[in-house]
Amino acid sequence: MFAVVLTLMLVVQGAPVQNNTGTITGVVHTADGKPIAGVRVAAMAPPESRIDAADPASSESLAGLAKTDDQGRYRLEGVPSGKYYVAAGKVDSPTFFPGTTEMSKGTTVSVAASAVIPNIDFVLDESSIRTTEARADMLNYVPAGAGLTLPVQVRVDGNSKQPVFANGKPVIIRATRKGDGMVSEMPLNDSVLNFPIPKSSPGDEYRISIENLPTGYTVKAMSQDGVDMLKETLKITKKDFVEAPIALLGGTLPGALLDIERIAYDAGAPMTTLEVTLSGASTSSAGVKIRGQVLSRGNLEIEMSGANAVLFSDRSFEISGVPPGRHVVIVRETGRKSNRTLAASIVAGSTDLNDVNLDEVSVLPTAVQFPSGPLPSTPVTPLAAIRGTVSGSRSGTVTLSGKTRATFPINSDGTFEIRGLLPGTYELTVDATKQSVTVGDSDQTLNILVK
Repeated sequence: MFAVVLTLMLVVQGAPVQNNTGTITGVVHTADGKPIAGVRVAAMAPPESRIDAADPASSESLAGLAKTDDQGRYRLEGVPSGKYYVAAGKVDSPTFFPGTTEMSKGTTVSVAASAVIPNIDFVLDESSIRTTEARADMLNYVPAGAGLTLPVQVRVDGNSKQPVFANGKPVIIRATRKGDGMVSEMPLNDSVLNFPIPKSSPGDEYRISIENLPTGYTVKAMSQDGVDMLKETLKITKKDFVEAPIALLGGTLPGALLDIERIAYDAGAPMTTLEVTLSGASTSSAGVKIRGQVLSRGNLEIEMSGANAVLFSDRSFEISGVPPGRHVVIVRETGRKSNRTLAASIVAGSTDLNDVNLDEVSVLPTAVQFPSGPLPSTPVTPLAAIRGTVSGSRSGTVTLSGKTRATFPINSDGTFEIRGLLPGTYELTVDATKQSVTVGDSDQTLNILVK
């Protein structure tokens, strides 16, 4: 007890406590003997004593850090007892004491508690030096592959709507770089969007265009920052980039030469909005028009054989030039998170059809085949279904195949149901049993015995 009390009294009175760290000092100079100022110097633990031996500049490896003064002198203090390599210069290409760029050829320095190890002088290899001119270059550097974002605002004259898909293709905005012809493009599927233009640098020029507009639509006006983009190019300047601190290999990490803490320009300052005005209206053509609405938020594609189908940004559609007879409207929802297909079976006559809704399709047939006989009495025919009973199935599922395919469960009582089918031929499979099924306007009922 007396010993414990005595120890506490000594601590309170400021008695010296053993120091387990040491100090390394030296000079860093060039091959001709001139001292180098502003060089970062570090004590690095040998690979075998570190967790991450593959990275000589990892945080686990560094035991001390300093910078040379005007005479090239450095002082690494607070280095724990042990063996270390002393390195100076760029973090990605340092020079190790006594003057080698290969760590394995360097000489370790032993540090003891409270000891000062002097005269650890060495020559800095040229590959570890970054000149003042290089520093100036880096401060005006725009990284290769910098990506800009061009805000886009689309307006349409009059009561017309903004088309987003027409003639079997999406309406797109395109930037073609003058000089090398590099193209950047994206769907023009909303009235307000951000258009990424990658790999841009000051001095680049781009021709901006709107592609795949439906018949009857034109670009009436397009301007950015007061410049007419129908006549001029989009010119990239340094004002389109921002000053920002960003990580720079060899610039701010321990062991780097000079105090380079940032590069001046990073990609992506907010650009002035590109204003696009479209002008257009439906064109007159033989046949009737079919109009409707798609209840979906995904990227959409529309098709109808023998007619001009257009999708608009409000998810409505218009199909013009539809001849009398039976037709199918198909809309595909595309994207990473969705792969739905919507459709309607249409009977066109002599008058336009409005407010047509589309139903989800389970499987597309190999080819649409309308049944013979009189036309249905309604302009939109409900999609058919296949219902049935299965005996002897081991898998408990039914697979229906056509242009697409899907699998459906068999209920505990042996029944199944597949809804949302267009007229046409399909192949139905239960275990190893297959049969062809032709679907018309009415539902089909099947009884299947698995062999």
